[in-house]
Amino acid sequence: MNFETLALPAVFVVYIAAVLLLISSDWRLSIAVLALQYAGIVILVGLSWPLEKAVVKMLAGWMAGAVLGLALISLPGGGRTEDRLQLSSVLFRLLGAALVGFVAFYWGPTIIAWMPKVALEQAYGGMVLIALGLFHLGLTSQPLRVCLGLLTVLGGFEILYAAVESSALVTGLLASVSLGLALVGAYLLTVPTQEEAQ
Repeated sequence: MNFETLALPAVFVVYIAAVLLLISSDWRLSIAVLALQYAGIVILVGLSWPLEKAVVKMLAGWMAGAVLGLALISLPGGGRTEDRLQLSSVLFRLLGAALVGFVAFYWGPTIIAWMPKVALEQAYGGMVLIALGLFHLGLTSQPLRVCLGLLTVLGGFEILYAAVESSALVTGLLASVSLGLALVGAYLLTVPTQEEAQ
């Protein structure tokens, strides 16, 4: 399948998804946006890989979202783990996301000089996800938010690494890392309730 025509819209999809993950306080919306982000990742990875291998990324991301969602549903209180963000916090995160996005788009062409096999859209998408994921990690210590930030960083890395290596073993390894992150996040979400039960 030819993904060249969808590559630039996919960059905007992953950017908007990463920003929504940054400002969302509803875990249901966050899981849905994570699924949308992985759909954009598949398009960008599909520039270098065949469709069959690229879909593995989406399936691993969707399974990671399902694991996190099931862990949150099992919590008492319907999975409410965090409070709503204040307006000043949302504005700060949006301003930070705009600045981080600008820096990522600025450094995108530099990545092409270092990694010639990477397409410009892949460089933009990968850098945006890595930068916004790191920004997300710097703003939170909640297990769900940390897991979402790590999955975002890993998604950006997968986009850039797909142009360099197309091995089936690496595909499986990165998928298992995504699932492992989700399992660790699910464990960290459910540990406080298990301690209270004892």
